[in-house]
Amino acid sequence: MSDSYDPGDFGDFSFSDIGGEVAVGVDNQPLKTAADFEALLLHRHTNEAPYGMFSKEITMCRFQGSKNNEEILADIERKNAEQGMGNVAIPNTNIRLINYSVCPKCEKVFSFKDLSDYYGSPKSDSRFNSRGEQARGDTRVFCSECETWFLPALIIADNTPKNEVQFLCRNQTMNAVEKYFLSFWGKQVLTKNKANILVDDDGLKAVRNDVLLGEMMQKPTLIANMLQYTPANFTLNLLDGSNVEKGDVLYGWWGVQL
Repeated sequence: MSDSYDPGDFGDFSFSDIGGEVAVGVDNQPLKTAADFEALLLHRHTNEAPYGMFSKEITMCRFQGSKNNEEILADIERKNAEQGMGNVAIPNTNIRLINYSVCPKCEKVFSFKDLSDYYGSPKSDSRFNSRGEQARGDTRVFCSECETWFLPALIIADNTPKNEVQFLCRNQTMNAVEKYFLSFWGKQVLTKNKANILVDDDGLKAVRNDVLLGEMMQKPTLIANMLQYTPANFTLNLLDGSNVEKGDVLYGWWGVQL
């Protein structure tokens, strides 16, 4: 574990390394159940820095304190439902995850599908060495209506919006998780461990998910984004930590481009 790591302010949440297992939670109770993760995600005292190469230069969407926020969120939810994407319900909890993605200048609303389409083919930036590098490291979204860059948010709702973190696409989440485990735990996980790269008979690739959510309590943004891309049956394994022993693939996703 890195001695220089600053976990930030987590209020009543605390962290300790006990026999190689993470203990965290209110009154130092370990994360073992879906309810524990629900409490962590709804807890608002975090100091996570934005993700992405240019994130500090760009405005991030904020539900809290924004004008017309409830109407905008309702519009996003409606569009997501119509398109059959987003509006993720976490099994065995009351939590729903909804992208809050609206241009801060012209107020154009972006659905989950709009975000996915954009991240699949972002506005080219010559400061990146390749398209692949940009896909992993450029967390911005470009509004073509008014040529404004912004960072979308991910709402964590329990009947009503209770918390918000930065929205990341699948590859950005995977990339950030890999960087975190390497820098904090000294572990090579996901694609950084070549043994995790799986190939089926048709040549489709997947990544074995060897990540334990209990080792990520300092990064609720990454936990929330991992959960929003994980199918319900795999989510249950993520929440109880059995995903590693069961050999689950990341996001249940065959066909990943590596």
